[in-house]
Amino acid sequence: MKKKLLLLILILISNVIYSQSYLGKITKQLNFREGSSSADNIISLLNPQTQIFIISLETENDYYNIIDIASDREGYVHKSYVKVGTVVNKSNESVFTPNGDTSNYEPEVKIFNSTSKTLTLKMNMMLYYFKPNETKNITLNPGEYDFRASAPGVIPYIGTENLNSNQGYSWQFYIVSR
Repeated sequence: MKKKLLLLILILISNVIYSQSYLGKITKQLNFREGSSSADNIISLLNPQTQIFIISLETENDYYNIIDIASDREGYVHKSYVKVGTVVNKSNESVFTPNGDTSNYEPEVKIFNSTSKTLTLKMNMMLYYFKPNETKNITLNPGEYDFRASAPGVIPYIGTENLNSNQGYSWQFYIVSR
């Protein structure tokens, strides 16, 4: 019984570790690739000290899935050339504001990109792009969504939202500087 409990605790801890995102820096000039092997296409070269967003410490073929913060491009770099930095915590706040019932079963979300930058919004596995100062409506299935909002030069904002059926939501994306 104790062994089973210990194994369960270790599994839970490993899942938390691998689902955590981090900021990091590139330590040596390297190829930023579309996939997780040296055979994959090169997106660009990343220079030492380039700031990156590490989506997870879980690797594919020893490559981290990252976002180059300067360009807001997602790709892969070999983990041996990455210095892992501070943790990026998921937001505990609800960012999608309920704004009333709808006749549509699927939740409807009105997104306002209130910036001069192109917004990339990832909801689970779906990607949405918003031009500067663009507003779009998206319709999703009810349920829980892990989201990531990013833009060039901006540290991605991550969190989890639960969207209910027959509900409308709105969200205004803006940039906070510290």
